[in-house]
Amino acid sequence: MSNNIDDENTSKGTPTHFTVNLGSASMSGPNNSTVSIARLPILKPVGSDSNYLDWQMVVHQVLKKAKLKYVLTSMDSKLRPATWEDDNETVCTIIMQIVDPSNLRYLREHPDDAAGMWNALSRAHQDCSTGGRVYWIRKLVNARMEGEDINSHIESLAKSHERLNSLVTPEKPLTPDDVHIAALTSSIPPDWIHCISALMNQEGVKAETIVSCLKNEAISSRVSRRHHFGLIHQNETPPNPKPPNHHSRPGQYSKAAPTENDKKPYA
Repeated sequence: MSNNIDDENTSKGTPTHFTVNLGSASMSGPNNSTVSIARLPILKPVGSDSNYLDWQMVVHQVLKKAKLKYVLTSMDSKLRPATWEDDNETVCTIIMQIVDPSNLRYLREHPDDAAGMWNALSRAHQDCSTGGRVYWIRKLVNARMEGEDINSHIESLAKSHERLNSLVTPEKPLTPDDVHIAALTSSIPPDWIHCISALMNQEGVKAETIVSCLKNEAISSRVSRRHHFGLIHQNETPPNPKPPNHHSRPGQYSKAAPTENDKKPYA
């Protein structure tokens, strides 16, 4: 398989597309009219600038046209056609060449499994956790227009909406709980986020669970502060007590020093 990076992109720095040869066993034959050469986009790193949705759509369609899409779905080895091994190897090679190097770590567990690679990239770029959905809700509702370019602002919001919409499915619809959690995380100080970070990495967390966690953290913080101040009070050095008067016994007053009159003899 011969592949090459488009010359028009190398001169500008990081390449954006890659030309691949889709030749495989399933495409052999004189009457095969499927596509054999394709110019595919390169998948960017995971993050807010990820192009996963567009990348996935283009690659999916090209592999479909090349009759290679079927290897992206796991299937029982007994049901695989005779061409599966070659087709799977072809798609694995293609995928590894059309992703940014930062994405390779998601593929290492599936070096010979095209379906595993495909699903791993989806999980990495499509954060379906509570935090992932809330992130894009916050991006939408907290966005503020900068400057006077309304078209740029509208386009930015459209991209955030697209990313959020990709995480919403009939099985996992967007709910008022998601909006409530977004409002909570937007309104509390950053030093409170640590107590709910584990919950935000889970899917389908309810707002009441987040609220309960925040309330428990508030109680724990108050108890901790009281304990801290109590230790400080106990460790304070008490003032030195007044030294005892060694010239008198307990219960007795000390006699005053004799005056001149006291020293005179009686007449």
